[in-house]
Amino acid sequence: MGCGVKGNILDMSQDRQWLELGLDAVAPDRAARVRLFRLLLVGAAALRGRLDRELAPSGLTSQQGAMLQWIEAQPEPPTISAVAAGLRMTHQNVKQIALALERKGFVDIVVDAADRRARRVVITKQHRRFWRKRNPEDFANVAAWTAALSDAEVAKMTELLSRLYRHLKETP
Repeated sequence: MGCGVKGNILDMSQDRQWLELGLDAVAPDRAARVRLFRLLLVGAAALRGRLDRELAPSGLTSQQGAMLQWIEAQPEPPTISAVAAGLRMTHQNVKQIALALERKGFVDIVVDAADRRARRVVITKQHRRFWRKRNPEDFANVAAWTAALSDAEVAKMTELLSRLYRHLKETP
């Protein structure tokens, strides 16, 4: 029974131990915030891992997919620097990911007409076709992954996480 399962119930003792680590000497309100932070980290990692497994056959990663979606949402093709700033990533990391996406046919990297030193990342038709085909199944997977929450809970959580994100963007 060393697999972490007791009967039909997943053994959460290791998670609980990790969530509570070092919090016994911390004020309850601060401990709750650290616990929240840890749950956000582990939850994000679990979701990213699931999405990476879903995308693996296509040769994309969740990070590449997120970058593609962010670029597509911009009113005009962004520069590599704008992508880096928008996604809170280094210029070098964005460039590496963009080059990989260019090799896969999802973007074109073009010289900016106004500033020849800058490069713009342009979404391709292949990108649009790829997501148009994938989105229904991907959206269904997201619905299944979040099925433990009611619609009202999803709305509230979205509101709260949006507020947290705005705060993090506005403060150093």
